[in-house]
Amino acid sequence: MSTRRSSERGDRRALDVINVLRQGGATHSQLAQACSVTRPTVTPILEGLAARGMIVEQSSVVDGGRPARVFTLAPHAGFAVGVDLLQRTMAISAISMSGSIIQSRVAQLKAQSGQERYREVEALITRFIEKLRPQWGPVHACVVSTTGVIDAQGTIVRSDLIPSWAGFPFGDALRRDLGCPVRIENDINAAAMGEFVTRVSDGKLAADDDLLFVNCQLGIHTGLILKGQLHRGCSFNAGEITDVVDAPLVEESVARNQVGTQDSPQDRASLERAYAQWGERLAGIIGPLGVVVDPRTIVIAGLPANSTQVMAAIKGKLASLRPESAPDLRIEESPYGTACASIGAVAWALLDADRHLFGEGSSQLPTLHHLHSILSAQLNRRHTTLTTQHTSSSSAPLRVGVVGIGARAPLALGAENASVPAQIVAACEPHPQRRERVEKQLKRDPDSIAVCEAVDELIECDVDVAFVTSPDDTHADIACQLLKAGIDVYVEKPLAIHLDDATRILETAYETGSKLYVGHNMRHMNVVRTMRDLIRAGRIGEVKTIWCRHFVGAGGDFYFKDWHATREHGTGLLLQKAAHDIDVMHWLADSHTTDVVAMGDLMVYDKITDRGDHSNELMHDWYSLDNWPPMTQKGLNAVIDVEDVSMMLMRMESGVLASYEQCHFSPDYWRNYTVIGTEGRLENFGDGEGGHISLWNKRTIYNPDGDEQFPIIGDEKGHGDADKLIVDEFLRFVAHDAVTDTSPLGAWYAVAAGIQATSSLREGNEPRHIPELPEHLVAYFNHNQVK
Repeated sequence: MSTRRSSERGDRRALDVINVLRQGGATHSQLAQACSVTRPTVTPILEGLAARGMIVEQSSVVDGGRPARVFTLAPHAGFAVGVDLLQRTMAISAISMSGSIIQSRVAQLKAQSGQERYREVEALITRFIEKLRPQWGPVHACVVSTTGVIDAQGTIVRSDLIPSWAGFPFGDALRRDLGCPVRIENDINAAAMGEFVTRVSDGKLAADDDLLFVNCQLGIHTGLILKGQLHRGCSFNAGEITDVVDAPLVEESVARNQVGTQDSPQDRASLERAYAQWGERLAGIIGPLGVVVDPRTIVIAGLPANSTQVMAAIKGKLASLRPESAPDLRIEESPYGTACASIGAVAWALLDADRHLFGEGSSQLPTLHHLHSILSAQLNRRHTTLTTQHTSSSSAPLRVGVVGIGARAPLALGAENASVPAQIVAACEPHPQRRERVEKQLKRDPDSIAVCEAVDELIECDVDVAFVTSPDDTHADIACQLLKAGIDVYVEKPLAIHLDDATRILETAYETGSKLYVGHNMRHMNVVRTMRDLIRAGRIGEVKTIWCRHFVGAGGDFYFKDWHATREHGTGLLLQKAAHDIDVMHWLADSHTTDVVAMGDLMVYDKITDRGDHSNELMHDWYSLDNWPPMTQKGLNAVIDVEDVSMMLMRMESGVLASYEQCHFSPDYWRNYTVIGTEGRLENFGDGEGGHISLWNKRTIYNPDGDEQFPIIGDEKGHGDADKLIVDEFLRFVAHDAVTDTSPLGAWYAVAAGIQATSSLREGNEPRHIPELPEHLVAYFNHNQVK
């Protein structure tokens, strides 16, 4: 016997041992008997599996009066990953080597083009794997089910729902980036596998039976298991019935849109007729398929929510067409709905893990445990290609805490109107008027939520996420405390007022794995996004310089009547106020500042002698457009030691040069960006609704209107629209690992530039360099917080 054949036999016997242990712990003798080998034969197999970290020996037990060794699968034996990738959502699940689902979640997808979509998907999968690796060991295989026609290498040959996905070498790319075996399968085939493997586990089908799976949601698509093996066809296009049959989508649409909305008997009767007609048309397609294959069972998925009438119509029509002597076609509705493709993906992933570890020899279908975690994740998160009567839109809302009930606290109210269900359950505020502030700022009866004085009390309220809207100098300690408690954190900008503290927050997020998000909401303002889109489209060529002028007409009210006026609590307004614009310029340039120089002065507000105490008020209590001109302001803060005029120059890593100017005694309040590239210039006039962006890309002497104009849509009341969008993005990041436009790394770079510029301003206008962050932090936050 050759060494290779001997090795293959050893691997198959090792897999036999693994399959026995998947049913529970077993002794040496029990394993030998179950695997039909002798004790001396099983001994080296066990030793080899133990050396590979696949099994462990548990405590001795008494068996017939003698100690016996009991072997089990090791907790760190590894896991496999199954992914169901739809047009807008991605369900990802992990299965342990014992066959138990250990985690499942659904993420929203934003990108649709091939490369961007792949980068988003790969980042989500990688993050998922890295979070599980410390507890469960290495990942042994990954299977992705996705829409479209997929060839043997995992290239998406055809993609009707996402045309830009066609031709993408998905399998090769993911194998390269994950470093483990990867299989890409059509989602309908994966669903057929899911329905098959669960029925084999339940004893309803044998491992060599046939199953026909029919999905009715977006046309008629089928998956076929023949003798326990998937039938793909010679061109991987088997089952695409819609290619040649006009699918009954009209009746389906009518049925779906009218379920539960018909109040009159006439309307209900009309709906019942629509269901019956639709069921009869389905029977005309399913019947011939069933007769040709004659499978053990036919499983139908994708029926409307009220599908009893449809199934009755299908069965009734088939019964009327077939001779009485013909055997019945066994037709069932899928009990798994949206989850069947994910179940098939994880089942295949475990089989592929076995092949990777133990060779290409045959492996028995796994028995899957804890499928409820897949069902729960998908029912709650609307992963909806295969919708059945079991689908529900309900989900347990995220429990939200708010730390700091000041002027920015109302931002958190957006959580209760976001795409991810969330509810404010706790608030933390040290001020004696905390209950009054909860009522005023959060629009809550203070008796309806937990109102705390200290952060540790809020942590005890079992919140999932927290919004930190407290004064800037408190951000670092509060954020780190929350992150260490396992709470995902939204920190209002700026990230911190000292560079060491900003770095400490990043390090804490990295070490704990808790999610960190920073509120640079201007990345969601229409003016900024439109300018970025024009730059990305190449309308002005390669960006070379960016100028920003910020006219802070509300400066006297917003920044010189409370703690903002002090270096102690805010460092300076080149940090507190300019952090927004520095981040925007970095985003437009797709780079970050490495060197700064600045100058500025306190020119007006220190001359005002009317001072006051606003500690029992909030910003809008004293804000008024009537506070003009600046020298007539009253009730300024007792301490004012920050500049009211500041200017800074920046050199970015990419070579882009930028400038920023800020004045707090201007009569108007808006910001103006000018971006100049190698082929044109952009400039905005106004930064909200009613303003516009002008583009110049032709040689001229003076053209005040530009060659093209683009209206600014939204943001009528400052950044209110952006606040809603950023809160929604934060919650999608928390709930679904969605890729974000904001970045804690970008927030750190903005803080670093503002802090170093402030140092230059106050110390002789000397140039300052931005220190470099450790590589592990840069990689982590550039990769959507995946290690």
